[in-house]
Amino acid sequence: MSKLVQARPRRTQAERSATANRRMIRAAIRLIALQGYTKTTLAQVGKEAGYTGGLVSHHFGSKEGLLRELVDRITSRFYTDQIQPAIETKTGLEALLATVDTYLSELLVREDRVRTIYVLMGEALGPVSEINEVFAELNRGFRMTVRDLIQQGIEHGEIRDELDPDAEAALAVGMVRGVALQWMTDPGSFELESVGTSMKDALRRHLVA
Repeated sequence: MSKLVQARPRRTQAERSATANRRMIRAAIRLIALQGYTKTTLAQVGKEAGYTGGLVSHHFGSKEGLLRELVDRITSRFYTDQIQPAIETKTGLEALLATVDTYLSELLVREDRVRTIYVLMGEALGPVSEINEVFAELNRGFRMTVRDLIQQGIEHGEIRDELDPDAEAALAVGMVRGVALQWMTDPGSFELESVGTSMKDALRRHLVA
């Protein structure tokens, strides 16, 4: 008795395009983490993803277009999937501390993506203007998120009202990113969870009304 094999439905053009897009972004993340943005070409991204460099150019328009979508994909997904659930029942100071926790925890579960972002941050100090522009925007966005939490804490009476929210946001972002950079440069040299606890204690002592 012969078995009837049900044919798998053909994917639509939109589905194929979305799959290709994801594979190219993942390929770019791997390559940039290994060799940086400047040395990575669209042809390399295409080959790594199983496509041509021309198709990568078709999807993203240019290398800068790929960079912007890669950074947006990583950061927006991190905010939507990690930060928002962590702070949805919290406000002000507690939401800020939960953000610190979540940021450091991301190092342990998605180090490749975080490392790619930090490799790009390093290159943003160099002569490639598009990287500088992308990361200036990214840093402003992160500081504004933290600033809003600090301002909320001031309004709720949790955080000292004489503090400058903009300055405190820059300080908090600098602390968490500095720890992350040290840990990725020399993994295992300190206990990340312990440092995270100390960082939150320091912020609480400094900020609390």
